[in-house]
Amino acid sequence: MTFIKNILFIITTIYAGIIDYKTREIPNKVHIIILLLSLININLKQSLIGLILLPIPFIIPIFIDYNSVGGGDIKLIGAMGAFLGFKKGIIALIISLTLALILNLLIFKKNKKEIFPLAPYMAIGSFITILLLNWF
Repeated sequence: MTFIKNILFIITTIYAGIIDYKTREIPNKVHIIILLLSLININLKQSLIGLILLPIPFIIPIFIDYNSVGGGDIKLIGAMGAFLGFKKGIIALIISLTLALILNLLIFKKNKKEIFPLAPYMAIGSFITILLLNWF
């Protein structure tokens, strides 16, 4: 059952990444699907901690610059925290944000003010985390 749950999560995050890349929006159905998937074989404590704590660092910048992080990205991070739990969620965020930083600043040479979609990196970071921590 965990295998199917992980596959559905990966498919959903890839979908979110593609939609975010094309439209700069993440549909609410993505967050709902991930939250529903997180209820299968749930570790309630880890899921709740991930759901509540992981989005906090992304909410704080909104008070400085309202357009710094999108609401869909914050909801996606919360849903991922509920699915992965706090510990795995932190690992996924580190991988995701490292990829986003490297690709956008070094390879694509985007400046700090240029908006880029975060969901594709979140999908890749989540996939790598699940691959490393759940299947090996």
